[in-house]
This record gives sequence, structure tokens and C-alpha cells, in this order.
Amino acid sequence: MRLRLTVLFFISIYWVSCGKKDSPAPGPTPNPAPGCATAAGPGNGSFVTATQVTLSWNAVSGASIYDVYLGTVANPTTQIASSVSGTSYTHTISATPNATYYWYVVPKNSNGAATGCTSQVRSFTYITISAPAPFGYYVVGYFPSYRSVADVPDVKFRMTNVVVYAFFGVNASGTLTVNSPTTLNDVLTKARANGAKVFVGINDGTGDGKTNFKNMAATATGRNNFVKDVMAKVRQYGFDGVDMDWEFPTTSDGTDVTFTAMMKELSDSLHRDARYYLSCAVTAGKYAGGIRDAVRNEIFPYVDFFNVMAYDDFSTSAPFRHHSDYALAQTCLNYWLNTRQMPASKCVLGLPAYGRPSGITQSGTTLSFRGILGQGGSPNSDSAVVTAGGFTNYTIYYNGQYTIKRKAKLAKDQANGVMMWEKWQDATDGSSLLKAACDTVGRTY
Repeated sequence: MRLRLTVLFFISIYWVSCGKKDSPAPGPTPNPAPGCATAAGPGNGSFVTATQVTLSWNAVSGASIYDVYLGTVANPTTQIASSVSGTSYTHTISATPNATYYWYVVPKNSNGAATGCTSQVRSFTYITISAPAPFGYYVVGYFPSYRSVADVPDVKFRMTNVVVYAFFGVNASGTLTVNSPTTLNDVLTKARANGAKVFVGINDGTGDGKTNFKNMAATATGRNNFVKDVMAKVRQYGFDGVDMDWEFPTTSDGTDVTFTAMMKELSDSLHRDARYYLSCAVTAGKYAGGIRDAVRNEIFPYVDFFNVMAYDDFSTSAPFRHHSDYALAQTCLNYWLNTRQMPASKCVLGLPAYGRPSGITQSGTTLSFRGILGQGGSPNSDSAVVTAGGFTNYTIYYNGQYTIKRKAKLAKDQANGVMMWEKWQDATDGSSLLKAACDTVGRTY
């Protein structure tokens, strides 16, 4: 009997040791701490213009809450929010221009927090975008790259408070072509010596005047590359601003949309820290159609002033039609100021320093004001009989000093300046049209 009990005892021990009985069910697997989150916005390296910034990130599997860190050092240790249940958080930053902020989030759950999330740090920079201060009644003079600076006396540069170098072209790559660098340097030197701001005028580098503009502005990438190159050239040469001279976007091909987008993007870059000016040459506005309508009211806030090209209203069939009479100036200002509600402070009336015939072909028949005076034209008349371009003894129509004075006064009463195409064509003595305009509005030189 004792032997039997001993054997049974050892059998029981063996059974237990060999696991020959049911084991308890395993417990639940612990939920591990989550991984790091990827920032969604603001974009890394982007700019913000509001002090209230919404930080957002992608949801992390297994995370229930998030802690948010932000500061002005590359690996911020300041926690600005804890236990955020969503995937965004709005925070107010200080209004310090050009301050760069760094941020990241740490996902968490009941078992702990993600580690190593400083590797996901992203940044954004707070900037201010506002127009630079206006500087009174604008007297703008274009200076083409093909003219000689030595032909224009210093006093003519003192008469204009803005000189537009005309032009840099838009090339097939959608960036800028610098025309006549030597002339450009001469213009910059002479303008600065006489207290005038210098803008770079930009037009199309193609014969039709719009293909390169159109292609460049058609995509966000094209516009971005263009704006970057404009800003690089502005800084390189020390320009005070940019004058856009796209002749012309139109509603018929959709360039009204891309023109507006380009002007907004260029305005934002030029107006950062209120540093650079933006002006724009626009059509006279007399005739309805896609070209006139392409200049949307939306761009009025983007641009510091508009140069209204109130000239070239000639005809090849009407023999006595003035291309830029006083009535045209009234029509243009009425349209832009009253019909379209362009701010008067941004409206600059264009004046021609040249004449055009009417009723005949225009090929080679345009003549500068100084050329008209050289053929016996009167500085106080608006027409003269001249010879040019293979035509002899034909009547050319221009603005003499009397008409320029009336227009300058009109522009002072209703708008905020005058613009002349172009400085070289004006007389260099007491017959000067710029002199007549400045004397009328009381601009000293």
C-alpha cells in the first residue's frame, strides 16, 4: 500500500511539471506609446502675415492627445498646449517682423508619449506686408534703354520724382532680360544724384508683346520663378520699385486671371516690410472690351499707383483726329475714377512727349516733341506741319505746353500725378513739357 501511494505521488508531480493541465488565458497586450506626428501647416519655411496662427498635424495611430511645443529656437522646449484632443491648435504669436518660429507636437496615450519628436521640427516666419509710404503728387518719366542719358540734363531728372527704366524684358524662360546695362547704370546714377526714385519697367520680350508674359503667368511655378527673379534684380540694382507694363492681358484668353494672380504675388513680395513700390501701366479705358476688363478692381489694393496711357487714340481714316487731346484725358479719368472707382490717390495721368498724324499710315511718322520743335512747331500749339517717315508736309498732333498745363491741373484736381512717355523726347530748354507740368502743380526742381 505504501509503495502504491508513493508511485501515485510521483505520477502527480510529473503530470504537473509537464504541464499536463490547462494553463490560464494570456492577458491583453499593452498598447505601446505612439510615434511622432508630421506637421501639415503652416508649410515648412513658409511665411505668415497674421499673429493668430493655426498649427495643424496629421493624426497618429494610437495617439489620443497631443502636446504642442513652439519657440524661436531650432529645438523649442516651451510647451504652448497640452493634451490637445484634435489635430490642430491656434496660437497667437508676437508681432515681431521677420521672427522665425519653430514647432512640433508630441503624441501621447495612456501608456506614454512619443519620443524623438524634435526630429519633426518645422518652421514659419512672421512677416508684414504693407505698401510703402506714398510721396505726394507723382511725376513719372519713362527712360527707354535705347536713349542716351547724356542728352537729358540733370534738371529733367529733378522734375520727375519717379524714373522708370524701360525696359527689362520677360524672356522665354519666364525670367528677366536686362537690356542695355550701361544705359541702366547711367540712369540709376543720374536719377539718384537728382533725388528721383528709380523703378524697373518690365514688358514682354517678344514681338507680339505678350507671349512670354502669358506663358510665364499661366502656372503657379512660372509666376513664382518670375517673382523670385524680379526680386533678385530689384535688390541687385537697388531699384525702388517695379512698373509692370504687360500690353495687354485680356479676358478673351484668360490672361486677366493669371495677370491678377501675378500682380498679387508680386505685390506681396515687393511690399514685404513696406520696402518696394509697385506701379502698373494700364490702357486708357476709353474703349470697352477684353483688354480694358482684364484690369480687375481686385488689383487696386495690390498696386501703389497706375500709369494711365491716355494717348495713341489715333486713326488712319479720320484726317484731323488728335491722338491725345484734353477730352481724352477727361474720358480716361472719368472711367477709371468714377466708373471703376480706382482710388484717386493711385491714379496717374499719362502725357505724350511725341506727336502722331491722323488719317495716314503710322509707319515712321511718330515724331518727338523736340523733333517737332526742331521743324518749326510751336511749343504752345497742338499741331504742326512736319516731314518724317517718307511723308512730307503732313500734319502731326501733339501736346504743347498749354495742353500739358491743363492736363496737369486736371490730374491734380481729380487724380494724383502725371506720367510722361518719354523723358528723352521732351525739349531740354524752357519749352519743356515736364517744366510746364511741374510749374502748374507747384513742384520745385
